[in-house]
Amino acid sequence: MQLTQFIQTLSWDALSDTTRRLAKLCTMDLIGCALAGSRDAGFTRLCAALREMEGEGDCAVWGTQLCLRPQGALFANSYAASLYDMDDGHRRAQGHPGAAIIPAALNVACQRGLPGRELLTAIVLGYDIAVRSALVMRAQGGPRKGSGAWVAPGVAAALARLLGLKGEAISHALGLAEYYAPQATQDRSVRFPSQMKEGLPWGATAGLAAARLAGHGMTAMRPHLADSDCLADLGEVFEIERSYFKKYACCRWAHPAIDGLARLQAETGLSLDSIESIRISTFEKALPLKNPRPKNLLEAVYSIPFAVGAFLVQGRVEPEQVTGSGLEDAQVLAMADRIELVEDSALTREFPEKCLERVELRFKDGRSWQSGVLSARGDPDDPYADAELVDKFRNLSAPVIGPEGCERALELLACLEDRPAADLVDLLTTHRG
Repeated sequence: MQLTQFIQTLSWDALSDTTRRLAKLCTMDLIGCALAGSRDAGFTRLCAALREMEGEGDCAVWGTQLCLRPQGALFANSYAASLYDMDDGHRRAQGHPGAAIIPAALNVACQRGLPGRELLTAIVLGYDIAVRSALVMRAQGGPRKGSGAWVAPGVAAALARLLGLKGEAISHALGLAEYYAPQATQDRSVRFPSQMKEGLPWGATAGLAAARLAGHGMTAMRPHLADSDCLADLGEVFEIERSYFKKYACCRWAHPAIDGLARLQAETGLSLDSIESIRISTFEKALPLKNPRPKNLLEAVYSIPFAVGAFLVQGRVEPEQVTGSGLEDAQVLAMADRIELVEDSALTREFPEKCLERVELRFKDGRSWQSGVLSARGDPDDPYADAELVDKFRNLSAPVIGPEGCERALELLACLEDRPAADLVDLLTTHRG
């Protein structure tokens, strides 16, 4: 199918039940992650800066009563959604489409008074264009691009649809987004964790600007994606169905080891005092995530030893484990100090299509235990049950919008295709000053 035709004509009624279900699950999950992120002190400071830079407007910043101009609100919502690294991802794209596409689509659909089915359809096609753009960027070589680079065309596509762009204007929006997308050099940002993360807020705002400019007649190069064989199954295979979900507040690269140790604990009642050391065999790209003593949230999110240590000691890795006093837990730090990462070339060859690890425990009495090859739950071939994702949403959202707000949001999400998109935003922004 032609690229612009796909963006212009895809309909909610034409989507399978599976695709529709994933669109709603991704929206629910992403909103929960964003509401959790809105509680962070750094987010409050960011909003103050955006208010100073952009000025107040009529676009909601979720989890607050603050409204900013469109660029500022999108930057804030995208930042909050990706802050704890609990947002959905995609293996082939090697990153996170939802944290840019869903905030952009939801605020524009709200502004334009559009129904939920238009919002959800735009999200589906946005994922498709973002993931396929990631594959095009990988094929072009150069430094590996983080999510901020390839989500920009996905955001532009979703917003082109919601803004009613036609034909060549859609092509120009994608061309502008490809050209103006941030570089987002992923490997270096992983080595030096910071609030840049993967550049998602910049990619989101670049996509918004591209769609708006194209809508007002600005022209651009023909997008690389338009000439790619990545479009061969466009309209037949929907990339949102290949998304994975995350339970832990840490990089996906820590999840296989955590899930493997979770099963061992459940089966054997593993005593932490008996552990001498832990060796995690992993793929080459994960080796920089080795700092056992992170000093801040972002360093914690990008530390495999700390995440594994937090899970073993506290039984979970949620926002509380990677912020504040969670970073100073003596038992967690002692456990993290006993964890080392080593490369396994066989696992490196499987990356990025697969994110695999093996774990070896060495006990103080001289015994040892070795896992088989481990993958993470939440992938399409080992999905979380919908009820587990609903529990995650409640856990992340309740401290912000309250238990009753959570239930109202879940009821609305269940029938969102038949409700105004603005009804959902109203639930996310009226609870506190």
